[in-house]
Amino acid sequence: MTRKLSLPLIPLGRSAGFAASAAAKPTVDAVRERLGGRASTESGVGELVLLTTAASKALPGVVLFRRGATVDVWVASPEAASSVPDKNKPSVSVRSMTHRGLVHRARTADIAPLRVPAPESLMAVAADARVFAALSEGQRIRFQDGGELAEGTLVEKCRFGGLVQRDDGGIVGVGFRRLWPAQAEGATRN
Repeated sequence: MTRKLSLPLIPLGRSAGFAASAAAKPTVDAVRERLGGRASTESGVGELVLLTTAASKALPGVVLFRRGATVDVWVASPEAASSVPDKNKPSVSVRSMTHRGLVHRARTADIAPLRVPAPESLMAVAADARVFAALSEGQRIRFQDGGELAEGTLVEKCRFGGLVQRDDGGIVGVGFRRLWPAQAEGATRN
């Protein structure tokens, strides 16, 4: 199995100023776009569904976002480096969300309730999607920051995660699987 790496390119003939700008942090707009854009979803997030692709392949998945006739469905994938064409925008691809799944943009007519037992990994994604859907902008949340848990405020919800203001004032983008409600004062910790 090959692994594709993306490394920064620094032209040797350019000044040191170029190297500094290449290492700059991403903008809030770039992070928002990577998380699918600011959006609020309709009910149905976390449902286990069977997605029928354009190639008539039936794939079990989880609804991550629903608005009108458009649904974004997470499906398990052994190959996370590939992308799936967006049916609404032929020149755009929907990239994988983590190392274990791809998101397909589809129409509600392309999905049906999943009538067979779902794999445990898909059940975990569905639970995470439901927790994320229940969060509100402005809510105090816990999130995974690197390898540690931190607390902050959910500033903006996007299709696949949110913009979080850390307690130090910094803004970070966090995927939906790494966001949870903050524990109430006095609650016992696990």
